Amino acid sequence: MKNKVLCLPGDGIGPEIMAVTRPIVEEVCKKRGHELEWDDGLIGYAAYDKHQDTMPEETWKKVEQSDAVLFGAVGLPDRDEEVSPEMRPEKRALLPLRKRMGLSVNIRPIRVYEGLEELSPLNPHLAKGVNLTFLRELNSGIYFGEKNRDPDGNWATDTCYYNREEISRIGDFAFKLARQTGQRVTSVDKANVLDSIGLFWREVVTDLHSSGGYKDVSLEHCLVDAFNLYLFTKPSSFQIVLTGNMFGDILSDGAAGLAGSLGLLPSASVNPDTGFCLYEPSGGSAPDIAGQDKANPIAMILSAALLFRHSFKDEEGATMIENAVQKTLANGVRTGDLVVGSGRKDLKVVGTQGMAEEIQKAL
Repeated sequence: MKNKVLCLPGDGIGPEIMAVTRPIVEEVCKKRGHELEWDDGLIGYAAYDKHQDTMPEETWKKVEQSDAVLFGAVGLPDRDEEVSPEMRPEKRALLPLRKRMGLSVNIRPIRVYEGLEELSPLNPHLAKGVNLTFLRELNSGIYFGEKNRDPDGNWATDTCYYNREEISRIGDFAFKLARQTGQRVTSVDKANVLDSIGLFWREVVTDLHSSGGYKDVSLEHCLVDAFNLYLFTKPSSFQIVLTGNMFGDILSDGAAGLAGSLGLLPSASVNPDTGFCLYEPSGGSAPDIAGQDKANPIAMILSAALLFRHSFKDEEGATMIENAVQKTLANGVRTGDLVVGSGRKDLKVVGTQGMAEEIQKAL
């Protein structure tokens, strides 16, 4: 069966890191026997320049006809004044993509690679061995709840809403993943103060664990403030972290600093019901280095590994890519963002293209 994958390079460094990732995907597909059909689309200011729309209808049609999307980045702050706030790509494209396609589970692995511990702000003994995955509920919670503001400017409210189905959907995904990997699930909430993302969240997760057939999976609960402390004092003790939209947004961004560079961090957004997924690096468009062969492509390449794991259902293909990245870094190959502060003289510093070529060799 053919896998139809849509590439949306977008803005800034998006086109560069997408271009060097595609040959790696093609090679692994060839080695693993996958039939692959590429499609290409425009999004962000790249789409605006042609269609006067940062998310044109033509792109929506391509999204809906694909099995998965590889997404680069959108957003160019120096062009935001050219368009209305509603047309800015983050609001016009990225958030609607998540909502319209039902991408309710965000997967964000955080890993400190061996030999890169010195890049982490933590002491090396704390950074060593960090390898955790955040599962963030992406389509509900306070970001999507009813909002009100006093016309006189004296108060404002944001409603945090969750129903049982929304929590159960991501809980089910977390427990299935934990069963596959043999890892422990840590559910993060605020059960001692809040109800929606607190006590109710904990009750639904606990009920799903006990009555949903997941008693073989290890589950623990942790209050968000305590977890925030533990994330920087004993981060290697966590494996799969399950949490709501707002807590997941804040905690995963904080945890991203553990790895030492956003250029190492992939992500995936999944519709558990249809299987449709969107894969993107976590680092953004980085327009200050766009077109200079400076961008680190590893986050995009590791996002492609997630494509194999979650869309192609090919764990070996995903592991091939991840092992190639690990081997390349172990061999001392670095992009500029992975050199700052290391003080090492034995490193081979390369650009975007060079890093991708080294990873492809390591396959």
